[in-house]
Amino acid sequence: MLITNTPDLTAVVETLTMAFGPDPILDWAFPRTTAHRDQWMAEFFRITTEMLLEHGGQVGVAPEYSAIAVWSPPGEPAMTGEQEAQYYQRLTEACGDCGDCGDRAVALMRALDEQHPPNLPPHFHVMFTATRPEPAAVGRAVLLVRALLKMEALRGYGLYAEASTPQNRDLWLEMGMRRVGDEIVLPDGGPSLYPIWREPDPSAA
Repeated sequence: MLITNTPDLTAVVETLTMAFGPDPILDWAFPRTTAHRDQWMAEFFRITTEMLLEHGGQVGVAPEYSAIAVWSPPGEPAMTGEQEAQYYQRLTEACGDCGDCGDRAVALMRALDEQHPPNLPPHFHVMFTATRPEPAAVGRAVLLVRALLKMEALRGYGLYAEASTPQNRDLWLEMGMRRVGDEIVLPDGGPSLYPIWREPDPSAA
């Protein structure tokens, strides 16, 4: 796994857009009946990944960007209220011609922030994991996540993520994570996300 804070952003966005096309969370934010849906989804992923990278985030990359993970280190993104408002405004404007998509993208990110379980020890937050729809990509994704879980920088820190489907949740659980907190239920009858957690390694504290 290559870890970088200067990835090929176009390739990252392409992988995220392809991977999350059938995802129920993105179906809620960007319904499949939406014209030019991939364009709006790509804007959402571009703006959010840029925001994370601007605040210390990193991207783990498998060969040819066939699988990626995007995460923030402990304490990040530590945005001021003004920076947070600017981020939400960028989302709204970028997806503003897509009906309610901009508002729903903001509602999604607000829900993740507001329902982040309190009182967790310092931790890495994995925002996205994704694979391209290629036969070899799934295996690469498993290897990438396993490499992420063994990453030297994790020593002494926890790891937190929100799985977007029960299947993804179960994959994380099989790799040593556990459920934490309540399901994050999106508004207007939207789907759920499943917070998952791995405790810091006490031997590395």
